Amino acid sequence: MELLSLVLALPAVVKIATVFILILILYRLKVPLSFSILLNAVLLGMWTDGHVLKSLSWQVHIVLGAESIMLALAIVLLLLFTESLNKSGRMTRTIDALKTVFRNPRLLYGGLPALVGLLPMPGGAIFSAPMVDALDGKKKVDAALKTAINYWFRHIWEYWWPLYPGVILAMKYSGLPIAVYIGIQFPLTICAVLGGTFFILKNIHRSTSSGMALKPGMWSALLPIGMLVGIAVGGSYLLPLFSVNGTSASLLAMLAGLVISLTFVFAAAPSSFLPSLAIFKKATIWEFVVLVIGIQAFSAALKRPLDAHDMTLVGLMRDDFLRLGIPLIAVMIAVPFVSGMVTGVAMGFVGASFPLVFALLGPHPAFNEIAGLTTLAYASGYLGMILSPIHICFVVTNAYFKSRMLDAYRYILAPAAIVAAGAILFSASYYFLFK
Repeated sequence: MELLSLVLALPAVVKIATVFILILILYRLKVPLSFSILLNAVLLGMWTDGHVLKSLSWQVHIVLGAESIMLALAIVLLLLFTESLNKSGRMTRTIDALKTVFRNPRLLYGGLPALVGLLPMPGGAIFSAPMVDALDGKKKVDAALKTAINYWFRHIWEYWWPLYPGVILAMKYSGLPIAVYIGIQFPLTICAVLGGTFFILKNIHRSTSSGMALKPGMWSALLPIGMLVGIAVGGSYLLPLFSVNGTSASLLAMLAGLVISLTFVFAAAPSSFLPSLAIFKKATIWEFVVLVIGIQAFSAALKRPLDAHDMTLVGLMRDDFLRLGIPLIAVMIAVPFVSGMVTGVAMGFVGASFPLVFALLGPHPAFNEIAGLTTLAYASGYLGMILSPIHICFVVTNAYFKSRMLDAYRYILAPAAIVAAGAILFSASYYFLFK
């Protein structure tokens, strides 16, 4: 009993750090991230104060809440939407049309993987790698350079593009409307493009570009994607007029956009319906669902009221940091970065770190604090992810081009530094300008 009392009396920072490390260790041991987070969420809830039933009932209440269900459904439908664009042939037609439009090699080298990046898919870089390789007909471009081009430009949208599950999850934890989230995160894409152009594409010989006439096939995939984004953004502004606010408005708008866009795709190509539904036979889609459940349970453990004053585990950790003299800003940068480096996926670093870093802001953060932290924390996690040696896109691209990972890093580090500098600049600007 004395040992149990001693373990329960450990500082909040020790409990959270221990669980966080366990998540990363289990992931490295090949335990699926979804199950690792869920298991440790339950452990953290029980460890908080020893009230097992109270903790479990609180976590179940949050997991079965309307927002949690909508979040899981949105991610499932996003994966189905991605599959529908592939099975209907829309994405292939769009890419083929663009190949005939852009003749400038730099535009093609950067543009083709960027276009594929609009359609999130696990390991999607392997889809664009053959396109990049085909542009090098005489095989004069260094393999590591082609790896860097394909890998970097494949991910330039992942800061804000609302088709990415990690972005949807980040919106949920920031509580920002879709349009606001896109607005504050979009400059990071500009930094990524500039960094990639100056430090990666500069190594590609530039020639003059020829005709830029639009081809009908260009809109095959871009039309339903644009439809989805337009409905999601517009709905997030219209729904508050009907007393649906915050995260609920964003999620409902996204669901509406997904349903309408999927209907459009399947109505135009009915034969793609059943092949697209085959995605539900894949374990990946259900791992995403378990991941959402685990993340929500983890967040619930951090935010469960522990006393009559609504003190939470994160509130106790804030007090621990203050006593130790550790700046909270350092924690808000380091935790997402480490999560991104170890998991190698956006859903991983958002799910493992965002419940913690946003809870550190306290129960009623100001808009400028939320905006500044959103950009800083997401960029930190993203940079950890993009530099991770276990990022699946990095692994498969290196394997395809038979390049050495260290050689590819030589091209990626400088653009990553540009993104880091931009994230610090924009985060500070939001914090001071929106006060």
